[in-house]
Order: sequence, then structure tokens, then C-alpha cells
Amino acid sequence: MEKKNTKKIIIAAVILAALIAIFSVCYFKFVAKPTAGEKSITIEVVADDGQPKDYKLDTDAEFLIDAMDELADEDSSFSFEGSDGQYGMMIEVINGKQAIYEKDNAYWALYVNDNYGEYGVDQQPVQDGDTYTWKYENAPE
Repeated sequence: MEKKNTKKIIIAAVILAALIAIFSVCYFKFVAKPTAGEKSITIEVVADDGQPKDYKLDTDAEFLIDAMDELADEDSSFSFEGSDGQYGMMIEVINGKQAIYEKDNAYWALYVNDNYGEYGVDQQPVQDGDTYTWKYENAPE
């Protein structure tokens, strides 16, 4: 009886180790990877009036939050504010326009090359030639 339990524990441990290895390989293979070096990107802001404002930026930033910090330092017409949450930085104000879900029933949505963003601003890798659009969106009621 003791040998059967020991054998089951060993088999379960081997299966668990194999699953951890498989998930680790998948994570490192599919996680978004930043690229180092000079990149030319566009940060677009579409406020609640629907009018887009484009900002061109040459940057060596690896993540969007760093590129946005650079842009805010270089161009006084661009500004943003946010707060840290359980999923990273949440952008709440861009160019003076507040979009806080709990207060305004709106939010700033991030699009990457016209596709809804899969990562938060502090985890979004910056790739050469990409367009990052911040769009003011009202939450559905």
C-alpha cells in the first residue's frame, strides 16, 4: 500500500514538473518582447470630440510608458497622468481630458496599429513603425 502511494506521488510530481516546463516555454515564446535601439513611432490621441492628434517620436524606449514620458518631456502639448493598479499603470488623463471609469463612465483605450491593445501601457513593447492610439471611449451602459 505504501509503495502505491509513493508511486502515485512520484508520478504526480513528474507530471507537475512537465506542465511547469511546458507553460514556461510557452510563456517565454509568446510573451511580448521589446526591441532595443532607435525606433520611429506615432502616438495618436483621439479625444471625446473624435479629432485625432498625432505625435511623431524617435525613441529608443522599449515600452510605451517610457516613450510617452519622452514625448511629454519633448512636447508641451502632450501630457498624461495615471495611477498604478493591479494590472499595471492605468492611464486616466491625456492632454487634460479625464477618463476615469468610476467617475466618468469612460476610459482611455489603447490600440496598437488599429487593434485593441493586449498589454497595459507599462508592458506594451514599442516596435519601429507602430502607431499607438489612445482613444477616449464611453463605457457601455
